[in-house]
Parts: sequence; C-alpha cells; structure tokens
Amino acid sequence: MPGRQHGHGIALALAALGLGAAVASTVLTQRADAWHYSAYNPVPLDIAVAVFFSAMGVLVIWHRPGNVLGWMMLVIAAWDGLALLLTVLTGSFSSPSAPGVGALMWTQSWLWAPPIWAISTFLPMIYPDGRLPNRRWWWAVGFTAAGIAVYCVGLAFEDADFVGRYTVSNPLARPSLAAPLLTVGEYMLLVATALAFAGLVARWLRATGARRRRISLLLLAVAFGTVQAAVRDSISGGLPPVLDRGLEVLAFVLVPLAIAVAVTRDRLYDLDSAVRRAIVGVAVTGTVLACYLGGHAVLVALLPSLEPGSVLAAGLAGALLFPLTLMMVRRVRATVWGRRVDVVELAVGLGNRMRNQLDATEVPAAVCEQVVRSLRLRMARVDLSTESEPRRLAQVGSMDRSGGADPSTFELRHRGVVVGQLTVLPPDGHCYLDDTMAQALASLADQVAPVLAALRLDEELLRSREQVVTAREEERSRLSRELHDNVGPTLAGTRLQLESVRGALPPDFAGVALLDRAVKGLDEALRTLRRVVHGLRPPELDALGLSGALKELAVFLSGPSLRVETVLPSNLVMLSKRVEVAAYRIVAEALTNVVRHARATHAEITVNVDDGCLLVSVSDDGVGVPADAGNHGMGMRFMAQRAREIEGTFSYRSDTTGTAVQAVLPLLRPAGRG
Repeated sequence: MPGRQHGHGIALALAALGLGAAVASTVLTQRADAWHYSAYNPVPLDIAVAVFFSAMGVLVIWHRPGNVLGWMMLVIAAWDGLALLLTVLTGSFSSPSAPGVGALMWTQSWLWAPPIWAISTFLPMIYPDGRLPNRRWWWAVGFTAAGIAVYCVGLAFEDADFVGRYTVSNPLARPSLAAPLLTVGEYMLLVATALAFAGLVARWLRATGARRRRISLLLLAVAFGTVQAAVRDSISGGLPPVLDRGLEVLAFVLVPLAIAVAVTRDRLYDLDSAVRRAIVGVAVTGTVLACYLGGHAVLVALLPSLEPGSVLAAGLAGALLFPLTLMMVRRVRATVWGRRVDVVELAVGLGNRMRNQLDATEVPAAVCEQVVRSLRLRMARVDLSTESEPRRLAQVGSMDRSGGADPSTFELRHRGVVVGQLTVLPPDGHCYLDDTMAQALASLADQVAPVLAALRLDEELLRSREQVVTAREEERSRLSRELHDNVGPTLAGTRLQLESVRGALPPDFAGVALLDRAVKGLDEALRTLRRVVHGLRPPELDALGLSGALKELAVFLSGPSLRVETVLPSNLVMLSKRVEVAAYRIVAEALTNVVRHARATHAEITVNVDDGCLLVSVSDDGVGVPADAGNHGMGMRFMAQRAREIEGTFSYRSDTTGTAVQAVLPLLRPAGRG
C-alpha cells in the first residue's frame, strides 16, 4: 500500500524532527550547563512533550492511520521541539549582540504557545475517534484558533527578557499592545479549554463499554494534572523547583500515554503487560507524590513552625507505597481486562450455587452469567454436543466481533468425550483473552463438563422415551386402522349374512335360536371392537383432527342441563399423534368429571399454542369436587400421567366456584433439557 507507506514515512519524519530537537536541546543545554537559568525552566517540559508525543503519535498512526489524533500528536511534538530548539539556540551564542540572537529570541517567545494550548483544546475536542462530535464544533475550533492567534501576538509584543548566560530583550516589545492581547487571548483559551473538556465529559456520560473506558483514561490523566496544579498553587512559596518541574512533566506525559493506550489497546498484543506495568508505575508515582504534597501542605498549614514537615510527609507517602501499589495493580488490571477472579474463587462460587440452588438445567445459564459478570466478557455461550449438531443451552451477550475480536472456544470434556463447548468473546477493546483468563475458563470448563455429561445422558433418556411414546402411538394408530378398516367390516358383514340366513328360514326352524345368539354375540363383539379401537386411538382424530374431535365431543356432552363450549385456534393441523391423543384424552376425562361430579351448567374447552407448547384447559362453574368422589382422584392421576408421558405438565384447581384443569404439552422435545 504505497499511500499507507507514504503516510508512515511522513509520520517518522515528524517524529524524527521532534525527537531530534529534544536530543539536540538536551545536549546543548547540558554542554552549556544552563539548566539553572530561568529561560531554561520550560526545557524539561518541552523535552518530555517532544519525546512522548512523538513516540505515542507514531504508535497511534501505525495502528490507526485514519485517526487524526496521531497526526495531531506528531505535529504538536515537532512544533514544540522546534520551539524548544530555538529557545536553546537563543542562549547558545557567545554574546547577546551576535547576529540572529534577537530574531531567535522573538520567535521562540511565542512559538511555544500553539502546541501547548493545542494539548488542552484541540486534542480533547477530537478524542477518542479523531474527529469532531458534530459540525457545530467547528465554531469552537475557529474560536480556539483565534484565541491562540491573539495570545501569540500578545507574546510577540510582550516586554519580556530572555535570561540565560546573558539577557536578551524583545526587539519588538510593545507593552501597551501586548497586555490587552494577552488578557483577551488567555481568557479565550480558558473558555475553549472548558468547552473542550465539557464536551469530553458529555461524551463520557453518553458512552458505554469500551468507548467510555477510553474516554476515562484521558479524563484520569487530566484529573492528575488538575490535582498537581491545585496542590502546587496551594503551597505558599511554591514547591521545590525540581519537584515542581517533575510533577508538571508527569502531568503532560500522562496525556499521550492515555491517548495511545485508549486508541490502540485492542492491537497491543505483545505490549499489554508492559503497558499495564507502565500505567501502574505512573499511577503509583503520581499518587505517592500527591500524598507527599498533600501531607506536606497539611503539616505546614497546621504547624507552620515545624521544620521536619517534609520528612513527615515523605514518611507518610512511603508508608502508603506498598499497599498503594497492590491496589493500583488490581485497579489497572481491572480497567484493562476487567475484574480478574481467582480460578479457585470462580470454581468454588459456581460450585456453591450448583450445590445449594441450581437445578442441572440451570447450570449453563449460570456459567454464562458468572463468567460475563466476573471477567467482563462481551459474550459467553454454552453448547451441548448432540448426534446431529451442537445445541445451544444458554447465551449471555451478543456475538459482536467489532474491533477484530475472535471468539475463544473451550471444550467441555468428560471421560475423554467432548460433551459440549464454552464459547466466549474477550472484553470490550480486546481481540483475545490473556493467559490468566484463559486458564480460569479452562478450569471452569473442566468443572462444568460432568454437569453437561449428565444433561446429555438426560437428553438421551428423554429422546429414548420420546421414541418409545411415538412408536407406541404409531403402533396404536396402525392397530386402530386395522381393526376399524378390516376386522370391523368383516364382523359387520358376517352379522348381516347371519341375519339374511335367519330371515330365509321358517320361524319354527330349530336353528333359529342359534342364529339369534350368534347375531347377539357379533353385536357384542362389534361393541367391544369399537371400545378397543377408541381406546387405541380415537377415530375422530383421524377423521376430524383435534379441533373437530373436540367440537364433536362438546356437542355430544352438551344437553339441557350442561352447555359445553370450545375456544380453539386455527393452527392445530400439524400436531403429532402423541400430542393429539394426550390432549383429547385429557379433555375427555376432564369433561367426564364435569358430568359425573361437578353439577355444572357451563363448561369451556380452551386450547392455545404458546412458546412451543399446546395449552389445554377445561373449566366449569360447578360446585367443585366432593371429598367422597374417589373416581375423580383416579381421573386426575390419569390426566397427569398422560401429560407426563410426553414431558408435559398438569395442574388443577377445584373450589366452590368450579373446577379448572390445565395441561401444558410440548409440541417438540423440551428445549433446555439435556
């Protein structure tokens, strides 16, 4: 990609300019031993800005070439490095009257301002995506640029001297012009800074997930700088020069570090540990320094005459160093990867839930919930291996692979057999799981595997039971058709033939009585055959379907004292034979109880399909079931057994307002079981 290579070349050139200026300035200042001159006070800060903004800018561009933040960081580094070099060169001549000294002094007096103010204005305006939130922000950009221009013009005409080995005055000093320009420019830039960070806070409040954490990193860096400035200003007489400059440098360095970590974090495959250690070191150092400064300020405020205040403050900061380091390690690790749960803690926690609260069928969902919550994963899913294809048991989160994240799969293996899989997506902002997290999930998979093996056995048992019930219903249906279509007509035909023979014989024939008994026997056989056929499978189901059969049953049982109504949907044509038979038998038995025991005037059959189940209910307005209705209990057991045979449920209610029975019959094998 020539375009991308060209962009990388420009980025390296800008970084080389910033770094080269920083190195050259350091060498020149050290050679002249000029660190103690007031004109060189900004040099350490400018060196840090040039170095860190160059390095972090290249890192951002290398991984996010389309993000303007990287280019802005490099421009800031190169510009600030150039201003730094001009400052050092101004004091490197042999005398203040040497040619070019005045021009260098005037140029460096204002050239430093644009990059420094850009850090507090332009950077937060386009963070973290490298673009403005919306078009309305362009006026803020223009306002900021105008403020920088006014401020720089004020600096260019300020009556300020360069104090180094010699003193150089501003050749263009115009105090009457510079003062109002500096005041107006400074106020404009303060307003621009406030707007930039107000917008950043507003984006933080609206953001969620990885985006919110990215914005948080920069806000934390800014918060450190704010605390540093507040502590410095609160101490009368100021801080020791070395400490003051060190804190100022640290506050500025945290900004490019935060931007680089936030923008490129999901691509720092080999640098995560180093970045975490760097963040821990910076955070601990900054916090210890803040404790030192805060303790010193408090001691001096309470006891102004106490000389060893600095020693006591240092002791306080030192005492906090070890526990603070441990706390920072945990917090930074949680910020980068999420809350890290110890392997034993994760396993024991899930084990306690399984032992005390969870049914085996609830374990997959509990596993997904716990690992997502504890490890801040984007998604966790448990699949059960079956003979055909894996079946999903539970999932928490969505398969959002934004940022190039790839799912990680852990086999759930029991006694050498893969019984399922645990699939997870890494936390927001990451493309992979780190080693510790992967080990925790692998250990958890080993613990969960026996549970899934038991669920798999349970599923195989349910499948076998389903096959038995289905085969039984198929065989009953076949026998019912055979008896109804073949044996029944044969017996009926034989009866008609016997009646014909009897009609042809004289009444006083001796064999007439035998023929009459034979006809009666065939009548009884036909009645028995009809009962057997109906017991195997009601013929009405084959002829009319479940809806038609239930309507016919309601009409048959309705009379002057009892009205039976039906509330049926239209989508009952594709039911399996076992569901049809179970539903019909339950309704028939419930209506039999209504006729025998309820003394009701109205009964209603309601059938509905919901969430993969057939809901069957029969209700009446009778007096309930009397305590001495023994056959009623048999009927209830019969209906419950019918429901259980196909993995359904049965319930009933009976009181003085009537009786209601309900059966929930799964249309397919229950999902989530096994």
